[in-house]
Amino acid sequence: MLSDAIIDPDPVRLTAVEQGWISLTGTGPMLTATQRHAIIGAARAAWEGADAPDVALGPAGEAAYWMAIDAGGVTSAVVGDLEARGLDRFSYLEIVGIVARLSNIDFYATGLGGSRPSLPDPDPAAPTGDVAAGAILADMWVPQVGPVRAPMVLDALPGEGNAFRAIHEPMYIPFHEIGNGAYADVLTRPQLEYVAARASYLNECFY
Repeated sequence: MLSDAIIDPDPVRLTAVEQGWISLTGTGPMLTATQRHAIIGAARAAWEGADAPDVALGPAGEAAYWMAIDAGGVTSAVVGDLEARGLDRFSYLEIVGIVARLSNIDFYATGLGGSRPSLPDPDPAAPTGDVAAGAILADMWVPQVGPVRAPMVLDALPGEGNAFRAIHEPMYIPFHEIGNGAYADVLTRPQLEYVAARASYLNECFY
């Protein structure tokens, strides 16, 4: 992966991306690998300028499409309509995680001048059904466990939550350093936060 990149990737981030891609393209808690690949295709089509979701993918494809290009326009009513048409909240939550992690991987690859990773042959295994006990519908319109904070938004699906953090930390900041204003990587903490704030604004993330 990223053998064609113009800029050499950081080894730690490259490892996170490679492992993240394996996790992302495999079988999920609610969706098969084939279904997850379709979600990846729907999000990529949206980023490439598709005018509308692929109707053949149904509500799941719609969720991926709108999450990719207009996350700020996804309201409680939109999610409720998707659910009414057959997309349960846990599957919707899985799609949120897929699109979020895909954006991290794809735009990291292309930002370094490389190509987006190609989809492997899908694993034929059935979904794992790995769902946290006690998850409740929260203000984010998705099932939640524990404190409702952005880094834990996927934790009703434990494997997805862990996978999200495994790529989020190398790309941003280790969670145990969040309160450390003097933390620095290649960038200083103020520089990191400026980039994060700008990216959040452009992606309509107002958490």
